[in-house]
Amino acid sequence: MEHNEPEQEFERLFIAVPLPAALRNYLKNESDRVSSGLKFARWTHFEDFHITLQFLGDTPKEDIPALFQGLRKVAGSSKGFHLQLGEWGTFGLPDSPRVLWAGVCGERGPLKELQEKVVSATLPLGFTAETRTYNPHLTVARKYRDELPFSLERLENLRAQGRPADILQADLGWTVDAFVVYATRMHAIPMYEMTEKFTFFSI
Repeated sequence: MEHNEPEQEFERLFIAVPLPAALRNYLKNESDRVSSGLKFARWTHFEDFHITLQFLGDTPKEDIPALFQGLRKVAGSSKGFHLQLGEWGTFGLPDSPRVLWAGVCGERGPLKELQEKVVSATLPLGFTAETRTYNPHLTVARKYRDELPFSLERLENLRAQGRPADILQADLGWTVDAFVVYATRMHAIPMYEMTEKFTFFSI
């Protein structure tokens, strides 16, 4: 008689800086204007906007308590910093990008330091860092599918249409005082579910 070992359960996890509700709504409005004139295969649901710190992938559920313990130490040694939404850009071919993203500006040094601390905390647990240089951004859309070649000029023209005149750069900023672990729920809308929040010791 065969004895089948029980299947190990996993969560598909990543660590990220969440975006405040007001700025999620701002990006939603921007995306709505852009999507009317640019065809991408998939647009990010506004509740899923985030700045990735580290992608963990399929994580055994039994390993999650140790992960959270390590991340609490990171949060306990971190203090708040200020970011702003920045210019938009793309990854991939200029005429047919694979990713449309919104950039971040402001105190990017502390953001990079937080990302490095997160990676250092997860390394002993068997997680690996990406080899690419860290480039913080918020993914807005994926896979350009328009017949016309993509251009940043056309993108900016669409963003400008109907934009409130009283939007100031200061309105697009926020204080980062925590990071979270998200679990990916494939085919759900929104697709990312917060499983734990880690608030900084000093704001």
